[in-house]
Amino acid sequence: RVSIIDWEGDVVLDKFVKVDEAVTDYRTFVSGITESDIKSNDAITFEECQEQVVRAIEGKVLVGHALKNDFNVLKFSHPWYMIRDTARYEPFMKKDPTDKDALVPKKLRDLARDKLGMVIQEDGKQHDSIEDATAAMELYKKARRKWDTAVEWKFNRTNAIRENQE
Repeated sequence: RVSIIDWEGDVVLDKFVKVDEAVTDYRTFVSGITESDIKSNDAITFEECQEQVVRAIEGKVLVGHALKNDFNVLKFSHPWYMIRDTARYEPFMKKDPTDKDALVPKKLRDLARDKLGMVIQEDGKQHDSIEDATAAMELYKKARRKWDTAVEWKFNRTNAIRENQE
């Protein structure tokens, strides 16, 4: 399933995606996705999914959680300075219990609860990708000024380094 919302929380894209490979476990208890969802006439092909996602996010800041996974599945990338990944934003991360100098991502469910007072991904209930997208967007909104300032500084610093190398 691919789900995208806008700044206001309105759904921009929410489609089930047909798969070419045999599915051995839909993990419906977690994903909420069933065989009939991806075999329905409303489901789109992988190629259609890629096209629709690229069209929806082109030139826009992309907000989400653990977006590397989405990029790997969709087989595309987005400019680093246009990505706000709540799994990779340091103030949202936690210390690695095995390496005191390293940080690891917190679960979106924990961030939503701790930072927003929002309950998502409840045990025993199916995940809702729109709800997850909303939580990530609200987390970004909460940290936007500081986050965007940090990205702008990194962007400018990167460009300055490149210019000095030329």
